[in-house]
Amino acid sequence: MKMQWIREQGIPEKLEQDFREEAVRVNGVIMTSVFLFSIAVEIFNVIRVLFLTGSGLQTLNNRIYFSFYLFLFAAGCVYLAADRAWKENRRARHWLTMAGGSVFLLWQTLFNLYDVSSSLSMGKIMAVSTLVAFSALGVMKPWYAVCNLALNYSLLIPGIYVLGGQDPGVIFNYSLMAGICLVIYSVRFHDIRTELIQKQEIVDISRQLEESQEQFRLSSAQYELILQRSHLIAFEWNVEKGEARFSEEWVKVFGRESRIPEVEDFIRNSRRIRKQVKTELLLCMENLRGGTPYQKRDLLLPVADGSERWYELHLILQAGEDGSPVLGIGMLLDIMDQKQRILELEKELQKDHFTRLLNKTAMESYGIRKLGELQAGERLYMLILDMDHFKRINDSYGHPCGDYVLEQVAELMRSLAPEGARVGRLGGDEFGVLLATERKGEAFVGYAQRLVEETRRIRWQGIDVQARCSVGIAALRPREGSWMKLYNCADRALYRAKQSGRDCVHFDQTGEKA
Repeated sequence: MKMQWIREQGIPEKLEQDFREEAVRVNGVIMTSVFLFSIAVEIFNVIRVLFLTGSGLQTLNNRIYFSFYLFLFAAGCVYLAADRAWKENRRARHWLTMAGGSVFLLWQTLFNLYDVSSSLSMGKIMAVSTLVAFSALGVMKPWYAVCNLALNYSLLIPGIYVLGGQDPGVIFNYSLMAGICLVIYSVRFHDIRTELIQKQEIVDISRQLEESQEQFRLSSAQYELILQRSHLIAFEWNVEKGEARFSEEWVKVFGRESRIPEVEDFIRNSRRIRKQVKTELLLCMENLRGGTPYQKRDLLLPVADGSERWYELHLILQAGEDGSPVLGIGMLLDIMDQKQRILELEKELQKDHFTRLLNKTAMESYGIRKLGELQAGERLYMLILDMDHFKRINDSYGHPCGDYVLEQVAELMRSLAPEGARVGRLGGDEFGVLLATERKGEAFVGYAQRLVEETRRIRWQGIDVQARCSVGIAALRPREGSWMKLYNCADRALYRAKQSGRDCVHFDQTGEKA
């Protein structure tokens, strides 16, 4: 029973070749891009270690970094050479992309572990981002994905736990990320499997229709066959007459008649269909006239109850004996639940799992986008808050106390934040706030000062644990600079607050000048 369930959830045997073709196509592009980029980067790193560090290979640390760089450079060259040699051998290229992916993931994990151990900087962990990208982008079988994720997380989690001061929160956070990677991969694999099956169903159904006695007409029995086999809304579009006929499911879901005489005019004149969706539908019909055999689109369509739902449109061409387009055979699959799952996953990936604030990646993404959207007179303010002597709190009162202080600071930043501000955790005991506004910076400085004052009032089980923080603030106007410039200015302002005795606010007013 267990083996039967695994077979049912995997790729059907008759679709194995299609799956392999898709895996080679997608993974080949990804791995070629990754190794080309890696070769360029490692050439620079090798030169940097040999000629720019001053000590060359005389130190053990430099020799270890040099070995990492050289290995990835060699692996990239071997991969690209093998990929070129086996260009026509799909099976060999399939195994090559999988081996290349495994080697790159393992290199990232080991390199990051050593990098953290040598620099003691927990902010440099990039292996997790690589594993998330691996789960979200690759086309692979479950056994391959699970083995790679399990191997890399089994190295990463205990390594970071030890290097991070044996903080139980590290185990929780990275274990949670491992679970999220598996969820992302599961959704990705399910979508690929469903798409392959649906394509095969459409091809099978089209073949059955071509062999029927009425070559260019869908009968009620054939409609029933489509519905039974695919559970989709089915329709046919007569290219010459311009009319479309739909299955009974269409009438129930969309509240429209099963026959639409001039379907293109119906689409153009509809007040309920969005303009972008109209463009997509009319483009599909034009492509079909031009001989495009198969098309797929995700469309947001209005249904009978007045709401909108996401549907996946599949449209296949049925041509006449002379090759001219005669019918468009179409199907609509409700993918609303799938879209909502993806949206929820995207939101989850933007959260810091301990404080539930935005994470550093989400803050950076928002900051870059907002800088490009600033209007005349607006400024983007950035605030960086860093706890003072936070290690002393952990050492004196334990990590549960430290976690409590961070939770209280996060709640203060969220509850006191100005309207429209984005609050996030940049890492460890460092937090950030972004606000785009036309107002001068004094209001933002007032918010920062309240944070400093309220942080002093934090108590752990009635004890004053000397929770203190320093804050740096900077601002940029439209077209005045990049995200990194804003981040660096705020970071320098924080440094000046630390130099001024900590437990205070420093505002870099360069961006305030007209």
